[in-house]
Amino acid sequence: MTEWIIQIVQQFGYLGIFLMLILARALPPIPAETVIPLAGMGAATGEFNLLLVALAAGLGSAVGELVWYAPAHWMGRERFEAFLGRHGHWLTVKPEQVHRATGWFARRGGLAVLLCQPLPGLRTLISVPAGACGLPMGVFLLYAAAGATLWSLVLAGTGYLVRVGFPWIADLMVPGTLLLFIVLIGAYVLRLVRHRRDSRRAARTGVSRSGG
Repeated sequence: MTEWIIQIVQQFGYLGIFLMLILARALPPIPAETVIPLAGMGAATGEFNLLLVALAAGLGSAVGELVWYAPAHWMGRERFEAFLGRHGHWLTVKPEQVHRATGWFARRGGLAVLLCQPLPGLRTLISVPAGACGLPMGVFLLYAAAGATLWSLVLAGTGYLVRVGFPWIADLMVPGTLLLFIVLIGAYVLRLVRHRRDSRRAARTGVSRSGG
């Protein structure tokens, strides 16, 4: 996985960064937070421009989040929550989580999309109420791209500084990326197991109460 990510970025340059971030936002276990520092390290050797890395990553991130925004936007809040009631266990997302996030989003508007970009998981979840509340797609993309670009600049700058000042840390990035990917997959499986266990427990509780 790690070598494949590096090959994509090296072969396709900024387009590769853009595509990897789309994939990372559509499929959260993809370790986007290591793709960007790796590109930042390339900027330290003259392979990339730091600002263009951040821009490519920010735009890719915003486009990738459309995967979560668009269904909620097209289906509306009620229909989307009903869908999550049937299939949400695969996403480890419950309708009540979306309901709470929608209320929080309604109070803060598109600014919430921008502020949530540095937070893994939350930036994905906030895309759902943004769509369900009818935030225009252009406005959503603007906030998401702005927040993701700023955060990507921080990550790319960190990779740049590591390559310049602490080159030995750069040698640990490849095994570190693989380890992070394994941890993320493990976390997803754990959340899936807990989600299904809680759902069964809630179903049994409901049956007991109705029977009593």
